[in-house]
This record gives sequence, C-alpha cells and structure tokens, in this order.
Amino acid sequence: MKKLEHIFLILGMIFVLLLNSCSKQLNVYPTTSEVDGKVIKDLQSAKTTLNGIYYRFANAGFDNNQNPSVLWVGVNEGIPSELSGLFTYPYGGSEITDHTYQSSSYAIGSVWQYGMNIVNAANGFLKNIEPAASITAEDKKVLQAEAKFLRAYANIILLAYFGQYDDPSSEYGIILRTDFVTADNISQPRSSVQEAYNLILADLDEAIAVLPDVNTDNYYANIWAAKLLKARVLMIKNNSADKLSVIELCEDIINNSPYELEKSYQQLFWSKGLESNEVILGIHPYSQDIYKYNNYIYYNQNVGTDLMLKLFKNDPRGSWILRPKPNNYMGGNMQVFTKYYSGSVIQAVPTASSSVSYALRLTEAYLLEAEAITESGGNLDNARVLLKTVMEKSGVTNFTQIDNAKSASQLQLEVIKEEMRNFVGEAGQDWFALRRLPFETIKEMVPSIGNKTQLILPIPQEEMKRNSALRGMQNPGYGG
Repeated sequence: MKKLEHIFLILGMIFVLLLNSCSKQLNVYPTTSEVDGKVIKDLQSAKTTLNGIYYRFANAGFDNNQNPSVLWVGVNEGIPSELSGLFTYPYGGSEITDHTYQSSSYAIGSVWQYGMNIVNAANGFLKNIEPAASITAEDKKVLQAEAKFLRAYANIILLAYFGQYDDPSSEYGIILRTDFVTADNISQPRSSVQEAYNLILADLDEAIAVLPDVNTDNYYANIWAAKLLKARVLMIKNNSADKLSVIELCEDIINNSPYELEKSYQQLFWSKGLESNEVILGIHPYSQDIYKYNNYIYYNQNVGTDLMLKLFKNDPRGSWILRPKPNNYMGGNMQVFTKYYSGSVIQAVPTASSSVSYALRLTEAYLLEAEAITESGGNLDNARVLLKTVMEKSGVTNFTQIDNAKSASQLQLEVIKEEMRNFVGEAGQDWFALRRLPFETIKEMVPSIGNKTQLILPIPQEEMKRNSALRGMQNPGYGG
C-alpha cells in the first residue's frame, strides 16, 4: 500500500490537508461558519470536508512550539491509561492518576471537547452533503457512512466517559447532537443512555451496510472498522443480552476480514506501524511529527506505575514496553513507556514508529470475543484459545495462569488483564475493560478508585455554564 504523507497548514480556523496521492487530495477544511454553509458542491469538496472530520478524529492541531501535530496521544492514550492505573504523571501526581478530578479539571474538558468537535464536524458535513445534487447517490451514501462512523466513535467516547454507560435506563446520557451547533441550539439537555446507544448503533449499522471492505488507506474507515467498533460499543454497554452479538461480530472479523494478527507484537509497534496487516484503523502522523515522541520519551509525561509493572511481571513484553531511566526529580529510575519507541531512552532521538497511533486492531476482536464468551456462559476452552493466540504473538509461552482459571469469572479477569496489557497507551480499551470487572476487584487493582462515582467523569464546568438545559443534570457525586 502506497504510504501517504500528511502536511497540515492552519491559518486561523482554516487548514489545508495535502496528500501525496490522487485519492482525497488537496483538501481544505472550511471555517466554522462555512461548515454550516453551502461548501459542498461536488464530490471533491465533499471529500475535502469529510477530511475535516478525520482531522478532528486524529485530534490534529499544534504542539506547544506551534508545529503541526497529531495530538491523539493526550486524549486517547494518556488519560485513559492514567484512569486505569497503568500510567502516572511523574512530576507531582495528577488529578487523573489520583482520581480526584472535578468538573473544572483541564483534562476532563479536553476529552469532552474532543468528542464534541468530531460530532459537530460530522453533523455539519451530513447537513451540507444532503442537498448536493452533483454527487451521485452511491458516492453520497459512502461519504455519509464514513461521517456517521466517525460520529459514532465520538459519541461512544462521550458516553463511555461522561454517561452512565452501563445503565440503559439512566437519564444521565450525553448531549445527543444531530444538528450543527449554532447560537440558537447550543442549549440542549442530556439524552437518556438508551437514546445515546440507539443513535450510536444506528450510525454503525448504516456504516456496516455501506462502507467498503477496504478503503483507500487504513486511516480511513471501512466495514471491518465499523463492525469492530460496534463490538466495542456493545461491550461498553455491558448488557448480557448483547454478548452473543459481540461474539458473532468478532468471529466475522476474525474469519472473513482481510486482516491478520501480526506475528510479533513488538514488530508491530517498533517497525511495521501502519504497514502491518493487523491495523484496521490507524492514525497517521504529520510529516516530522514528534509530539507523541516528546510526550513519552523526551518529557516523560506518562510513565509506568507499580500496577503496570505487576501486570507485565514475567511477561516478555515487560522488557521493552517499560524501560528504566534515571530521574533526578524522583531520586531514582522511572519506568519510561516505550511501546512505540525502539531507540535509546538515554540518548533519545525520534524513530519512524514513535508518533504512529492506532484506533482499531484485529487483536481487539480476539479479546472481546474471549471476554464475551466468559460472560455469556460459553465454552471457556474457546475463550482460552482466543486469549492464548493473542498472547503467543507477544512471546508468552507460559499459560499456567490461563489454564488454572477454571471459572468464568476467573477467566474473564485474565482476559481483561490481557486487554489492559495489550492496549495500554493506545485507544482507551484498558480503561473500558477494567470497568467491566466487579467493583471490589477494580478497587483492589486501583486503590485510588474508592467509589463508583469515579468510574464516570463529570461534565466539564464550562459546558454546564453555557448550556442552560444541563442545570441540575451534572453526574451524581460532582455537584451542580
């Protein structure tokens, strides 16, 4: 597959996406006002605007030195892995690591804004492509399906972090926006959790029905990405009635998709990157993008915790995913996260893989199916095969603990531990998986989580202020 190079230039609120390919080329993302205007006139301008949603999806922008950067790492890797107890900020702790966050916490607002930005861009696109008569119905359906896939991705992020995601009857859902935000409609109440799932799953079902088997590159959505995201959504929902659907979806992906597990987990992250045939949906960095490298290696913003060391004890990945580095501030070594970085942590320089990110990988289908089997009364031997298959790719050879897990709950715990190991610092699956364990087990693994309130983030203070329809609907335990 021909590798494309992304170069983003932003002037004010306009950015230009340049691709070294004839597909989706020279794309200009319109200003906020133009998104809600008649900017989609033909197929090329539609693709241009659609790329604006992918730009939001990658969380693209500028680093602190005003260099164009993909900022996916902050929202989708660092924050969830801090919440799951695997990462910590080594220079004095953080509200996320300590689970002391409030509605005014900066990190809370960044996750909220990330999701809302994607939703708003998708809604602007969907509004403006509909009347574009010069686009064929077939092309229009595919582009709309991509936008709805991205909207579903954003809405499940919002629901999984800010809503009572595991209680469909709850009124504490999310702000379910299907129109582009204007001054006239900014105040909108929360949906119920069930209403949120209805839209998310409807968007994904449309995407599954329409998206191509393989898109132009693996950083654009396809049918298998939509199916895997649907399986993830149903697992987050955590309703026993959905577990058979998860199994069916995952079996379909494993048996019928063009993707294969990478032979070596280490090679996937250290050398192959987006060229790996395991990657269903990746995040392509800018040319010379070092934001992610700076976060993990240069500034060491996220380092491994004692829980992470414990999970990787006697695991061959532990020797290269975490590496010790002297830290004068701490008076000893800190455990630098080197999942994406193959170079020296002492004389560090960026590598080709150090800024690549991943939204969906085939491994997730294996682990979600294994977990769903343990939670649906299925054959535990089948779950063990799926789990061992994944772990073998990581170099694990000793499966005594897996074989000794005789009950469904014991094996579920082993699957979730592997989900946390496999997806640490990736796309939030470690946090989503941890919360499916019994609460007493969660507290034992992450002692800073003292009550169930902390499994859900508060709606940001700024959103509560500007949206009058949210008054009295802050998440329980956070006031306001």
